[in-house]
Amino acid sequence: LALCVTADAAQAQVSSEALPPLVTESPNTDLLAPVPEESTGPDIIQPRTIAGETAVLRGLDKMTGHVVQLEIPVGEMQAWERLEILPDACHATTPEEKPDAYAWLTIRDIRNTKPSFDGWMVASSPALSAMDHPRYDVWVVICKTSEAEASAGSADQ
Repeated sequence: LALCVTADAAQAQVSSEALPPLVTESPNTDLLAPVPEESTGPDIIQPRTIAGETAVLRGLDKMTGHVVQLEIPVGEMQAWERLEILPDACHATTPEEKPDAYAWLTIRDIRNTKPSFDGWMVASSPALSAMDHPRYDVWVVICKTSEAEASAGSADQ
């Protein structure tokens, strides 16, 4: 067995004469040049939104299976179970857009100093930026605005 391994290793060696020469010229730095403003491509179409006054969230206690609906005014912290939830912003799409809601949430377990979640959550894609907590799940349902109360999302998400 040892003879087979050493024979294969000797055959696998390649002489330095068979290798192509190393490229020693400088790289093309034109590829690193900034792109002119005119050629950045088409404008990205962003949905029009309305600033919401209240974030409507759902909370799930994974141990008990208990689901609650939370209505938290933007800028106010509310406690639920062992979590402190602060919606810093909540936006809903306008009625002519596809219904959706976006909320900037800071969620902290009272036993920790660092937040469990701090960022945007999207009602139509709850897994896009989900909270990573061993016991609780929280997701956005809608943002209530002064225009037409429930302007994005649906209550059965």
